[in-house]
Amino acid sequence: MMTMKVLLLMFLVSSAAGYHILCLHTTPSSSHYQLMRGIVNPLLEAGHQVTLITLFPEKKPATNLTIVDASHLIEYSKDIDVMDPDKFDIGVLKTFARNLAIGGVESAAVREAIVNHQYDAVVTEWFFSDLHAGFAAVQQAPWIMLSGAVLHLSTERLMDSVRSLSTIPDMFNIAPIPMNFWQRIANSIMYLVVTVDNWINFPSAKSDYESTFGPLAARRGVPLAPFEEVYNNISIMFVNSHPSYAPARSQPPNVIDIAGFHIDDNTPALPKDIQAIMDSSPQGVIYFSMGSIMKSTMLTEERKRGLLQIFAELPYTVLWKFETELDGLPKNVYIRPWMPQNSILAHPNTKVFITHGGLLSTIEALKYGVPMLIIPVYGDQPGNARRSVMSGLALEANFYENLVAEMRVALKELLANESYYKTAKSTSALFNERPVHTSKLITHYVELAIKTKGAYHLRSKTKLYAWYELMMLDQLFLVLAILYLLKYTAQRIIRLFSSKSSRTKKNQ
Repeated sequence: MMTMKVLLLMFLVSSAAGYHILCLHTTPSSSHYQLMRGIVNPLLEAGHQVTLITLFPEKKPATNLTIVDASHLIEYSKDIDVMDPDKFDIGVLKTFARNLAIGGVESAAVREAIVNHQYDAVVTEWFFSDLHAGFAAVQQAPWIMLSGAVLHLSTERLMDSVRSLSTIPDMFNIAPIPMNFWQRIANSIMYLVVTVDNWINFPSAKSDYESTFGPLAARRGVPLAPFEEVYNNISIMFVNSHPSYAPARSQPPNVIDIAGFHIDDNTPALPKDIQAIMDSSPQGVIYFSMGSIMKSTMLTEERKRGLLQIFAELPYTVLWKFETELDGLPKNVYIRPWMPQNSILAHPNTKVFITHGGLLSTIEALKYGVPMLIIPVYGDQPGNARRSVMSGLALEANFYENLVAEMRVALKELLANESYYKTAKSTSALFNERPVHTSKLITHYVELAIKTKGAYHLRSKTKLYAWYELMMLDQLFLVLAILYLLKYTAQRIIRLFSSKSSRTKKNQ
């Protein structure tokens, strides 16, 4: 009897640890790849099999990791210029996202992975399109979504009714909390624009969904569920957010904050040369990196020389991620085409982080408690910068105008005013205070979605109601109808009595 119990327990454990999960990384950005790897790694460590469709295929993947090459999608980004605000707007971004979603299944290897294999769950990242719903629909498996940004109007609407509208500024509405009247008006206008845009584009998204995934479902011999049923059929949403820097909000229990999940707990050792430089910097180190997309070489020659002059005037060591050789370096400035960012930020001598303000870089600075000088360029970077400034974690410089002059003033303020350092350290303490590690949250909720076949018990019940029911317009209509009937009845009674009274007087 005891042997049977042990065998049963071993079977249950092995089945729980033996899921096969499909993860998709289809955005041509190394930062987005890091995000998806932050989901993949805990699943691998938990013993699950993972198939990863990615633009950056590894040559030697882990034993329980299967790589499907989707590098053909990199071609879609060649005509995208994120540095030109006149050519890179939300319309261009949504078209780009649509092309990536459709183009993701053009590869024979991707189609083979979807059609000829069965997965227990599908993990995708939200990127300005709902078409990734098709992967889970064809697989008829729970759909788990990763939001690489904080929760915003477009992702909140997928999981719940939008409860934050009157209290929390949207990601692209740079406003303090509480918002004043006009800021709340701006928030409402943004919500209206998003809602109308979704209504207008829904038929074309449905058509794309059916034409792209219909043939794949047919090849698998399964019906393709209607787009109306699947575009928000999300079991779990992992959000790259945390209340230490993003506003606390009401959200259903299947929306899980996991900010910092992409950061390795075991901070890699610094290369010996950088370790020696940082250890021998008595005043401290300024670290300068503009991320993976924005290259330092995009700076004009005049700006490069202006920045070098600023750095030469400081008694600090400067580590600058710069992709090419640079002549005339001051003695305190060291350039490298690649820098181990987390390891540098973790070093106690790091005093300021000069960054573009991408969310991953911002979160890494938060984790290690380093004040920032943010130079936002595009996307969510201006919002990240303004919120960091309002929180006392950073100062901002304008990339497009007066960059050198603004950086000189901001750097002096950050280095002279201890309040930024203290705020960064106190916020870091809040950020790192977690009852459960993010890797455990990821594996728990992925496994829960699979075991319960969709985690319906965690989902918001607002999705079971029509929009007019959520706004209680049907109840309002009933109340108005009753009031009208009461008024009508009262008027009829009054007229009836008035008529009888008039006839009585005439008869007298």
